[in-house]
Amino acid sequence: MGDEQREHRAKKNIYATLLAARVRALGMVLAMALVAAPSHAGDDIRAEPTRTAKERLGGKASDEQRVDNCKVPPDLRGPKPRPERCGDGTGEKR
Repeated sequence: MGDEQREHRAKKNIYATLLAARVRALGMVLAMALVAAPSHAGDDIRAEPTRTAKERLGGKASDEQRVDNCKVPPDLRGPKPRPERCGDGTGEKR
């Protein structure tokens, strides 16, 4: 009966060793994945102003003439205040 107990203990030790090796390997894989993952902790999710779907999908909002007054004659500029200076900082019409 002593031999059977030794065999049983040896099998238990092998299984415990294999389990410990698997746990260590999994831990190393997870640690490498965490190190490789990009960090977004400092990102501000509200960096851009909120726009409606119509604004996002339409080309009207990105029309340069609507962004500033550079290409718009003074008599057609309308009541909405827009920057007078052009995108290149010259202040002249393009």
